[in-house]
Formats: sequence, structure tokens, C-alpha cells
Amino acid sequence: MLNSRRASERIPLLGDGNAFKGVNYGADGYCGWSAFTVFFFPALGGLLFGYDIGGTSAVLQQLVSSAVSGVTWSSAIKDSSVLQGAITSGGVLGAMAGSLVCFRVERHLGRRRELLLSSLLYFTGAAVEWASGLGSLSAGAGIGLLLTGRVVYGLGVGFAMHGAPAYIGEMSPPSIRGFLVGLKEAFIVVGILLGYIMGFAFEGTGGGWRVIYALAMGPAILQFAGMFLMPPSARWLVLVGRSDEARKSLAYVNPHVSDAALEEIQANTKLSSSFANYVTGQPSVLYYANTIFADVGLSSAASVLIGAFKLFATLGAVLSADKHGRKTLLRLGCWLMLAALLMLSAAFAFDYVSSEDCSQNTDEASASCAAFSDKCAFIPGCTCDTASAAADDCACCTGAGFDAQKGFILAAMFLYIGGYQAGFGPITWCLISEIFPLELRGKAISVAVVANFASNLLVTFFFPLEMDLIGVSATFLIFAALDIYALYFIATRVPETKGLSLEAIEALFQRIGGGEAVRGP
Repeated sequence: MLNSRRASERIPLLGDGNAFKGVNYGADGYCGWSAFTVFFFPALGGLLFGYDIGGTSAVLQQLVSSAVSGVTWSSAIKDSSVLQGAITSGGVLGAMAGSLVCFRVERHLGRRRELLLSSLLYFTGAAVEWASGLGSLSAGAGIGLLLTGRVVYGLGVGFAMHGAPAYIGEMSPPSIRGFLVGLKEAFIVVGILLGYIMGFAFEGTGGGWRVIYALAMGPAILQFAGMFLMPPSARWLVLVGRSDEARKSLAYVNPHVSDAALEEIQANTKLSSSFANYVTGQPSVLYYANTIFADVGLSSAASVLIGAFKLFATLGAVLSADKHGRKTLLRLGCWLMLAALLMLSAAFAFDYVSSEDCSQNTDEASASCAAFSDKCAFIPGCTCDTASAAADDCACCTGAGFDAQKGFILAAMFLYIGGYQAGFGPITWCLISEIFPLELRGKAISVAVVANFASNLLVTFFFPLEMDLIGVSATFLIFAALDIYALYFIATRVPETKGLSLEAIEALFQRIGGGEAVRGP
């Protein structure tokens, strides 16, 4: 049995719920300040994940430009699709590796130390990415450092995406758990939007990509400082046999916690369950987004518009998760995505001609593009010499502008994004954080995170091949079929968990395993 001094040394608290005069207490008797902190500091890991997604898209555009890259090896990046792919996917590969490491060490480290480690990896990765652009480095050293930084930062993503949902889910009061875990997804979207904004702000600045990466070090420091002062997860403490410390950890969020709450956690540590995640085509839907935005003259603002809309849709879901329930939002999101996928399939059943397609079919002699498609237009006053025209460098044709087909596709895309962010986006992470039993939760979340990153890689890789083999319209029909199965799975296999404690959810799955029918709206 640990003495009180030792227990106190192991439970660093960012204030005590009883120490705040006039603090608001929720329906479960929780301290509002404490509930905020158990969400905010772990969620910074999600914000840094999203920031990397948004920022890296702008970084890559700068690195292939000798005018603004600020490095001597920009041509090597521009001429190598392999290097471009490695920069983009290095973070994802690192995240998968980090999640696999968590599978083996999660019980030893615990959620809090995983998040501390993630902040160190975030900081180190961002610093290495920044240092890779130092002018004194050779091409080999610079590219090598950049790829190393990408993987190290990705390792931080893996640890953060494992530790954050588990910590928030295990420490949040039941009445607002869905809201707080879902809000972590909103932080990811906020990070994406911030990355896009920083990319837009530094797009014309020499070496600006280094600043974009370096800015991630600030939130990483804040996350480390905050998590250093936070208590370990009470349920993890019970899992490793430190019940006295678990009582104090529970009291951080709910100063009036009863002995029965701790006893309930101790009694519920043995239950096996499974969770299926679906590939419903989000990377594929967004595949055409930038192309169509460029075709209607909105290329520079495309990423910011998408990010802002995703944030708006996510916040709507987050605010509804504990009111309308997880299952209702999943079904709503799937129905919206199904409608969007059918619309996209119908739209792409007709020929779609992009500005890029038009530019490859310039007929300078006749100053016309109509011989290729009536959806192309010749740029007034555009000229190119015979040599460049022969080399296919002449680009005097462009898209004819906005038309009904492009408008229909854009509407379907935003409908799909809204459906995804209302359902699968935030609610999947909410369910992952709460449906697994305590004894299996760490490893199960590792598997879920790896599956998430792996499915994104597979869909992104195979989508272009699938388009070539069966066409865009048929591809979206396949995703629609997967969406229909998702609706069936949600109706028959996913119970409603809003307002239940994690221990009550475990008991619910035990009853379902014993033959009780899945209930819920």
C-alpha cells in the first residue's frame, strides 16, 4: 500500500477542484475547470496532428519552387514523385509505427506518459524539419533531415492519437464525455484550418515552409507543460493496481466522488469487444476538390474553405453528441454521405473536362480549344512558340468556367464532408474511447488507430488505380454500397452509449454478448 506522500508525488494536479471558489459544478458533480483541463491538454495532440495535415500541403508546394523554397535541393523534390510521396506519407508511416509501439507499451506507460512522450516527439520532429532547410546543408543532408523529421513527428501523432481519446474518455464525466471526445476531433479540424491559413500566409515567403513547421513547437511545449501537471488516468491506475492513487485522480474531476464509483471501476475489468471502422471514401471524394475549385477560380482559397466548413460541421456534431446520442449522429452522417456519393456517381457518369485536360490540348494556330471540347476556352492574348508547343508546354486552353456539372459536384462534395464530420469524423473516436473494456482498451485503441491510418493509405493509393479500371462513377457507387452496409451495421450492432459511465457500457456489452438485442434509436 502506498503511503499518502508517495501517492501525492505520483499525482501532479493542475489545481484541485476544491481549491476554486465559485467554480461551476456539472450534473455529475464535476468541477468545470478540471473537466476543461482533462480535455484541453490531450486535445492539443489532435490539433498538432491536424496542423501537420494542413501545413504539409503548403510546404510541398513551396519545396518544389526554386523561387520560394530557400534551399538548393528544391529541383530534386520537384523531379521526384517518390520524394514528394515520402514527404507527404512520412508522417502517416510514423503515426502507424507509433501506434504499433503503443500496442506493446501502453499498459506500462499509461495515457498521461504517452501524451508527454508525444509532445516531446512533436517538438523534436518540428525542430528537425525546421533545421533541414538550413542553407549550409547539402542536398542529401537536407532531404534526409526532412524525412527524419517527418517520421519523428508522425511518431508523436501515433502516441497522441492513442493516448488522447483514452485519457479524455476515461477522465471525463459521463454527461459530457461525448462532447469532450468529439471536441478533440474538432481540434484536429482546427489544426487543419490553422495549417491551411499558415500555408496561405507564408506562400510567397522565401523559406516560409520552415516557419510553418517550426510553429508546431509552441503547442507541443504547452501540451508537455499541461500534461506534466495532470493526474494519470484513474482507470489506468486501477488497471495497474494503484487504487489509492486512482481515488485521488477521480477526485480531481469530481471532488465529491464516492467509494462506489471506485469499486465499480475495480469490478469491471474483464470484457472483450470489437469495433469495425469503414472505408467510405473520404480521401477519394476530396481527390477532386482542389481540381474543381481551381476550375471555378477559387484555387487559392479552396483549402481554407474546406477546412472552415469541416470545422462548422464538426462543431455541430460535437454539440449534439450528448443530446441526440452517438447512434443518431452516425446514421444521419451515413445518410448524408450516401446521398452525396450517389450524386457524385451520377455527375461523373457524364464526361468531366478539367482545366488541366484543356491545357494539354491547345491549338494556337486557330486560337481555339473547341476541337477538343466545348468545355474549354482559349485564353485571350495567350501565345507560345512552336518549340514549346511541340514539347506540350503550351497551355493556352483552360476550363470554360463554372457550369451546372461543376456546381452539382461541389454541392455533393460539401454534402459528403458535412455528413462525414457529423458522423464518422467525431463519433468514431468517441466510441473508440468508451466501448472497449478497461483491460483491453489500450491495445484495442492501438489497433483502431493503426487501422485508421492504414485504411487512409490504402484508399488514397488505390483510388487512382480504381478510376482507371472501372471509372469514377462506378468507384463512387462502390463507396455508396459500403455506406449502405455501414447503415446496416449501425442499426444492428452499435448500441447507444450516451450518458452511461464506462463501467455501465462494459456491462451493456456483456449483456449483448449474452444474447440481448442491441437497442437504441
